[in-house]
Amino acid sequence: MEKVVVRSQISRKNFIVMTAAVTAFAAVVVFSLYKWFALGIFQPVELMAEALVLFVLIERMSAKYTYEMDKKVLRLIKHGLLGRITHEIPYRDIFGLYRYKPQLIGVIKFRRTYRFNSALDSRNVWTLAYTAPGYKGKMENRRFYIKPGQQLLIALRSKLPEKVVAEEKIIKEVLLTEEKNETMLKG
Repeated sequence: MEKVVVRSQISRKNFIVMTAAVTAFAAVVVFSLYKWFALGIFQPVELMAEALVLFVLIERMSAKYTYEMDKKVLRLIKHGLLGRITHEIPYRDIFGLYRYKPQLIGVIKFRRTYRFNSALDSRNVWTLAYTAPGYKGKMENRRFYIKPGQQLLIALRSKLPEKVVAEEKIIKEVLLTEEKNETMLKG
């Protein structure tokens, strides 16, 4: 299998929306600074909250994501304002890849959730669900939100055909596996 590399993309529409949001929050920060220096009204909590929101928006805009498929692992790389973050997920630990659907309460309990998708990328968000050792080596469910695009989806479907399916099928398989593990522990 040859190495598949997919990078985040920038859509014009998303760039315009995010630029407008950054501009609006920058104006709010400037107004708070004006109140402080010109009017003598100092509100540190307000200023810090506005600066934090502005930083998060800029981080969401400036971050670049790369998804790489190697022989044994799927590598997710984020280049952001705070540096480079890399996660490697062995294929054997992945139990599902499905299209993201917002929900109030999920059936599967995920211990950790990572967002590895650009706000400027207009592709669909997918959920990459996997298991990893957590505290004291206990296995836990984790997930990444990614925007893989067609090239990576096709490569993942060929590598993991039974795992790139609808969310309902994955939930059913995870619940059956958890039930089987609990039965083995009790009996």
